[in-house]
Amino acid sequence: MTETAYHTDLSRCVRCGACKTLCPTFLTTLNETMGARGRVTLLGELEGDRLSASKNLAEKIFSCMLCEACRNLCPVGINIPEVVYQGRTRLKDSFTKGVLLRTALKYSAARMDTAFSLLRWVQKAIYKPLFHNALLSGMPEIASEPFKNSFQVYRKKKKASRIAIFAGCSVNYFYPGLGIALSRILLSKGYEVVVFRGELCCGAPLRSAGLVDEAVTLAQKNIEHFSKVRAEAIISMCPTCTMVIRDQYPQLAGGTITNLMDIHQFLLTHNIVSGLEINPSVMTYHDPCHLNYGMNIQNEPRQILKGIKGVEFTEMKHAHECCGFAGLFSMHFRSISRDIGKKKIENILDTNADTVVTSCPGCVMQLENLKKTSKAQVNVRHIIEVIDEAMNPAVK
Repeated sequence: MTETAYHTDLSRCVRCGACKTLCPTFLTTLNETMGARGRVTLLGELEGDRLSASKNLAEKIFSCMLCEACRNLCPVGINIPEVVYQGRTRLKDSFTKGVLLRTALKYSAARMDTAFSLLRWVQKAIYKPLFHNALLSGMPEIASEPFKNSFQVYRKKKKASRIAIFAGCSVNYFYPGLGIALSRILLSKGYEVVVFRGELCCGAPLRSAGLVDEAVTLAQKNIEHFSKVRAEAIISMCPTCTMVIRDQYPQLAGGTITNLMDIHQFLLTHNIVSGLEINPSVMTYHDPCHLNYGMNIQNEPRQILKGIKGVEFTEMKHAHECCGFAGLFSMHFRSISRDIGKKKIENILDTNADTVVTSCPGCVMQLENLKKTSKAQVNVRHIIEVIDEAMNPAVK
């Protein structure tokens, strides 16, 4: 968003309040300044020099979950998430609560392997104390090796075609098993699988922290790296990565990673998930915000689950509502995150399902934490794990 577009959007707000109807922070706090309309108004006052940058103002802008729920609600077409990104860039130095994580991101995002190697080295000493003090209460232990470093190409003598995987940081460093499961699914259908070792963070955490220049650098490098990969499709198990690359890279870097495709649409289009069967299970589905609001994909994951023999699907109430994760939000605003999550786990348990399925590693992280804190008896699974089990029962 250009400076002109930013100022124009701030001046176009008619204060109708439509953007508040799905805003999770407003609906949880009922505080006008914690809603989409309130944030747009505050940034307008900042740009008009009627407010000064302050810690309190910065916290209101950084408390946005960037869930995209308000994106298509504005009757005059204001791109509210982009307005918030611009506001964060202006207010990042005033957001003192995020200074440590912002500094860590700034210097580690382009060298995540090194950063996570150091964290693995010290996690035995600091992980459990931090976990028990709730600073890392929702974070799983770091994997011994990033998924993207485990292999580069799985070759098939008679390949259907070549597929590249954009794993994303959550899969690479916390859930490499998801990458392995997706590779196994593709290989069983005759695809050659490429995992690009040069993959970097998509840049979403940096943009959310107000570090737009650093996010641009990562976007440019990812575009350069993946332009070298000849593949029918590039797929990711993280809807945030997919949305950022598809929608934000063009404006950040003047281009994008071509052939990027949502994982559900790829699996259905190529008839990969037909004829599957699993041990009987009652499942419900939680919609990740960036898949639902950001990419307008709701039916495809449900179609996949309902098509697996043995799955009894039951819809939860408010399945589209946020689980409370939202990346760095869950660390900076733990109380609000916990309140949002409490409603989500209650809706899950009300279904009496034995398994809650989602399509986002971050949501998996949050739901696992909600399961622990509420002592809920429910399995949490990424949809790729369900498909992998149905396709390869021996690896359950």
